[in-house]
Amino acid sequence: MGLLDPCRRGLLAAAESLVVSALALAALAAVAGDARADTAASAGGVELDWIAPGECADRSRVLAEIEQRLGRSSEANGEPPLKARAVVSRNERGSWDLRLTTTLGETTRSRELHGETCAELADAAALIIALAIDPDAASRGTPTAAPDTGAAPGDISGADPGAGADPGAGASAAADASPDAPTAVEAPTAASPPPGASAAPAQGPSRPLELRGTLRASGVLDTASLPAVAPGAGIAAGMLIGAVRVELSGTYFGAQQAFVERTTMGGDVQLTTGGLRVCYAMRYRSIELGPCAGVEVGVMSADSFGAASPGSNRALWVAPHPGALATFTLSDRLRVPLTIDVPFPVTRDRFVLVGIGAVHRSAAATLRASLGVEVRFP
Repeated sequence: MGLLDPCRRGLLAAAESLVVSALALAALAAVAGDARADTAASAGGVELDWIAPGECADRSRVLAEIEQRLGRSSEANGEPPLKARAVVSRNERGSWDLRLTTTLGETTRSRELHGETCAELADAAALIIALAIDPDAASRGTPTAAPDTGAAPGDISGADPGAGADPGAGASAAADASPDAPTAVEAPTAASPPPGASAAPAQGPSRPLELRGTLRASGVLDTASLPAVAPGAGIAAGMLIGAVRVELSGTYFGAQQAFVERTTMGGDVQLTTGGLRVCYAMRYRSIELGPCAGVEVGVMSADSFGAASPGSNRALWVAPHPGALATFTLSDRLRVPLTIDVPFPVTRDRFVLVGIGAVHRSAAATLRASLGVEVRFP
């Protein structure tokens, strides 16, 4: 078997890069009448400024939990008041964020908390404030959530049990002893501003960038690269850097028969490729979804049958491809990825039986889909 149109034999490198749009996260629940602010209420020497959407717990519930933790009434008892400001908002993943700032005397601390429900954050905020006043507050039992809050058990990350108090051994031991005490992450203590100067807002702790490896095995379906719709198999290994995915992949499509028109002669055509793909996957609850771009390089081959002189030939395959990726979460390590790509072959050599007729030539574009299983580590 020989090749007509022998041009385009060299490697034509082509790669498409995809412009990734960045999501902007900014939601203060106090804006647009969707939130409410309750200020200057005291409980056991606490001045609480609670800003949260209407569906969250209100200030009075948080103050009641603080009192229950402290085991005393809302009288200040001559103590210098601890000032606390809490802003609750929903994030793009559907869970909740809390920004909590506490001030006691000249000491100001700020931290961020993250939870699956607003009720969790209200409970965590009450615990932090109570511990700042009395390190033994964690041992007095967990307050009971109000029946209309929809509270559910869950993990809270980013809470600091030492807000506004000396972060000594007493507070740490009390927090560790309580089964409901959240994990502590404390922001640096802000310096007291000079007289007459306005205090700059305290900065929260930066979040570490997630870095994970991936391994994926997939079944693939290609519509127009080979003589007919072709099933195949693919493997891929990659790296997740936050929302960005970079992976190397390999795909194999088995031989398909293609006949010269009005004859019983033809060729068995197959395709093997390797590629590089970059995706930006935005997460919503248990689904990650985003655009992709990549390029694949490979070999399309054909072996003739039915001819008096059997032969074979190979042709270079180069195809950039835009696409999209969706992954569905089964567990922290296990995902089900679905990809859709549209390869545009730069090289489209024609396979022929010399002196008899054309066997096969790929389409100018093809639709390719894959579904598989992915493991993430660590």
